[in-house]
Amino acid sequence: MRSWLLVVLTAALLVSSGASALAIPSLGGPTGIALLPTAKIAPVHEWQTAVGYRSFRTTYMYAAEDVDMSLWTFNALKGVASDAELWVAYTRGSNGEDTDIWEYGGKYLLSERLLPRTGFLADTDIAIGASLGRWADALTDASEIMPFHTDIETLRAYFVVTTQLAPGNTGDWDWEGVPATRIIGTAGVLYLRVAPDALDSETLFRPFLGVEVIGQHDLTLALEYRFKDSGIEDDSLLSALIRYPIDRSTNLEVGLSNASPIGLAQGDQDLFVRLGYSFPVGAY
Repeated sequence: MRSWLLVVLTAALLVSSGASALAIPSLGGPTGIALLPTAKIAPVHEWQTAVGYRSFRTTYMYAAEDVDMSLWTFNALKGVASDAELWVAYTRGSNGEDTDIWEYGGKYLLSERLLPRTGFLADTDIAIGASLGRWADALTDASEIMPFHTDIETLRAYFVVTTQLAPGNTGDWDWEGVPATRIIGTAGVLYLRVAPDALDSETLFRPFLGVEVIGQHDLTLALEYRFKDSGIEDDSLLSALIRYPIDRSTNLEVGLSNASPIGLAQGDQDLFVRLGYSFPVGAY
């Protein structure tokens, strides 16, 4: 039944009105969709923040039984130059005992130096990014194999391209919004290393795709897909969301994802709800 949630919300939100608003950090941390990044860079003159809640049920690769968790998330993101951004993501999880997940990262825009900003390339961005994370006391008391607390370290790196697919050419990316419907496409490749301190590390290297449909009043419907690594995952990663601008600085986001807190795909789609707020840090 959850698969119909986004359809119902889309129908409800399309009849609503809202002011133009900025994006909010992805659950993964950088400017992106749900978990996966885009090649866009956050503006220098603003902090973008988000708080949210996720329900999460998993047959996680290090657990011998299903695990139900509640995840409270906080993200902060800021452009530090016209071609770079830095971010931090924190998650507080509980399945009877508390656990903490921290991740820090950055993204660098290559297209400012590599691509001419004219013609159809004016709406294309290319970026690279990386992050380090740590899941402290991961899935405590959840495994018959490993019935003790363990920490999991993550290393993530990616190459990503984002371009405006429709309309064909409306100029540079505009964080304020454009009256016409836009379709933004993203493609990239992701490397992820997961290293528990009690077991051998696992890695994946997989391509991913994303699409964002931005309509009137910046109402956004977005989908993302990362191809499955059959060695360590039950399924491909798939997420969908609706982002609704409440006003010029506040967004409400509702979506579904089968990603674990560290980005590995699981079998079940779980709900997340987030509230984003952007505030200026100087006059420009």
